This record gives sequence, structure tokens and C-alpha cells, in this order.
Amino acid sequence: MAGEEQMIKSEAMLTIWRRHTPQCPHRRKGREYLKCDCPLWADGYVNGKRTLRQSLKTCDMARARKKAVALESPDAGVFKPVPDAVKSFLEHCKSEGLQDSTIRKYRNALDKLAEFCKTEEIDSLQELRAENLDQFRAGRGLAQITAGKELEILRLFLTFCMNRDWTKENAAKKIKLPRNIKANEVVPYTPAEMTAILRACNRIGKQQYERLRARAMILTFRCTALRIGDVSTLARDRISRDGDTWRIFIRTEKSGQPVFLPVPPDLKEALDRVPPPMSTVESRYFFWNGTGKVETHKGHMHRLLQAVFKASGVKGAHAHRFRHTLATELLGRGASFEDVADVLGNSPEIVRKHYGKWSAARQMRIDELMNHVHIDLVQVEGDTVVLQ
Repeated sequence: MAGEEQMIKSEAMLTIWRRHTPQCPHRRKGREYLKCDCPLWADGYVNGKRTLRQSLKTCDMARARKKAVALESPDAGVFKPVPDAVKSFLEHCKSEGLQDSTIRKYRNALDKLAEFCKTEEIDSLQELRAENLDQFRAGRGLAQITAGKELEILRLFLTFCMNRDWTKENAAKKIKLPRNIKANEVVPYTPAEMTAILRACNRIGKQQYERLRARAMILTFRCTALRIGDVSTLARDRISRDGDTWRIFIRTEKSGQPVFLPVPPDLKEALDRVPPPMSTVESRYFFWNGTGKVETHKGHMHRLLQAVFKASGVKGAHAHRFRHTLATELLGRGASFEDVADVLGNSPEIVRKHYGKWSAARQMRIDELMNHVHIDLVQVEGDTVVLQ
């Protein structure tokens, strides 16, 4: 129909037209011709004077109409494309100093959301509803724990967008977090497994350089419960002498007080024997030469650990199990949740939740405490037992 070839008015009274490309065969027909696939633009006029000319960044007429309404109607809110919002959020996270590993997790989840919105023709945040997020999450096929963490990321992202008036509601908060999720079963290393892992350090790689590094790293994990990122970039000046005791600096508390752990002789000897990384004698790190990206180096160290774990034959071995091992041992020896939290850098609540599982060592400590109580018991008048 001839009417379809004319420039059309959106519901917001903006004029939508095609900006023909040089290759368009209909270019001579003028911008009123709309049956091609050239980019769509919008013009707005007040009293015959043009007040708006803007690309709608689409070639699809249905999407163009929605964007035109958002541009003109104050009730429609700011038209913010989902990919643009994701980009702004990630840039904000970077400016706030979040770790690269955290930003990478955010990017993975939100890039998937942007892809979903593109497939479902959801152009702006204003169009994103709880039912859309339900559909997105159902298609992800994630385990409950991972799905819950991704939902928290979506909530955080949409809160960020609400604070900037890009959307009027946080649709993710209408979705309940999964409950009664059974945590992943993580068990501490047994003494036999630790022996197997340390012996495996002597069988990996082609040179003594790799084996000495592996042994020092394993002992550092075992004695400090540091995470792989901290161990892979462990600086030499974090080891210091305090009288007859060597100590390793773990972190600085919010109060500004430094936290140290004692360094056992085996660990100190292993660190002293570590060759300079990549023959960089002046390197201030034990396992890194200080060049390149931290994440790249961390990946190298992860592969080194995987080689050790594979050679050891220990099932389910990974770096985080060293934290469970140290936490379980400390709790078994009578340490409080607050004590373990100080060592691991977690809150007491997190320690109770993730590391407070009952163990044989804790049972032995309970038995020992109760035996001390039983010693103080005396028997009087037949079967009556009272405390002395």
C-alpha cells in the first residue's frame, strides 16, 4: 500500500524515517520509503521547528516504534539498551576497585542476559520483567547454588540501574532465592593425601625448577590457607623475622592492624629453595617475575597445581580444600569460630556455615573436656552423683 511507503508517526508523534545507505537500491526514492532494511531514524518537531533528530539504532520497525515512544514520553522513562547498561555497570565495578575475578563473574552472567534480551527482542531495561528473568534462568540450566549466585548478580545489576533511573523496578527481587540448598561437600585432606600431594611435587615437570616451586606452593597453601591468587603473587617482603620466629603477613584488618601467621621450618626452607622466577633474580615475588597480567600468571599456577593433583592420585583435590583442612584442624584443637575467622579472613558466621562441620578431632576434644568434668565427680549416698 502506498501509505506504508510514507514516513510514519509513532505514538509519541515522532516521525520515523529510513536513512538509506549508499548501497540501497531504493535510495533515490527518498527517506519516506520504508520497505528496505536501512537504519531507522526519528525526527521531532514543535511548532514547525525541529527539536530532535536521532538514530534509533535499529532497522526493525517494531523496535523503532518502541524506542520512539521512550524518547518522547516522560512516563516511559529513559530508554537504556540492555548491553549499554551492562557495559556501564561493569565499568562502575572496575572504578570501584573490584577484583578482576569478581568482574569476570559479573560479565559472564550479564553478557548471557544481554544475549537473551537480544533474542527475545527486549531492547531496553524498561521492558525487562520478572517473567523474562524466569525464562532466562530456566534456559541457563545451572545448579541451584550457581543459579542463586547468578540471581544475586542480577539483583545487584538492576539495583544499579534503578539508582540511575534506567528502570523503575528491580524485577530480579520478585524472584525468590533458592532455599535449603545442600552445600557442596568439601572434606579436608587427610595426612595420607597430604603426603601423596607433596610426593607428587617431585614427579612433575622436566626440571627441578618446577618441582621446587610446586612444593613451596603446596606448603604455603597448607600452612596459611591463602587463596591461589595470593599465593601466586606472594611477595618476599611478606616474610619477616620476629625474634626467633619467622612470620608471614596475611592481610590488614579494617582497623589497620596487620595479621601475621608463624612460618614453620618446612615452609621457610621450601621458600628459601625456590629459584628466582624466570631467572629474574631481582624479582620481589617468590613465584612471579612481576611482568604480564596477574590473571595470566594465576592461570599458569593453576595448571601447575592441577599437574600436581593429577600426579598425586588424590580424588577431588583442589586449592580451596587447604582452607577447609586448616579450618577443621583449628576447630578440632579448640579454636573458636572467631579465631578461625581471623586466620582465614572471613567472618565468624561464614566460618560456622562453611567450615564448622563436625569432625573426629572436635569429637575427641569434647570427650577430653567431658573426661575432665568426670574426674571432678564424686559419688555420695548410693547412686546419687554430684559435682564436688
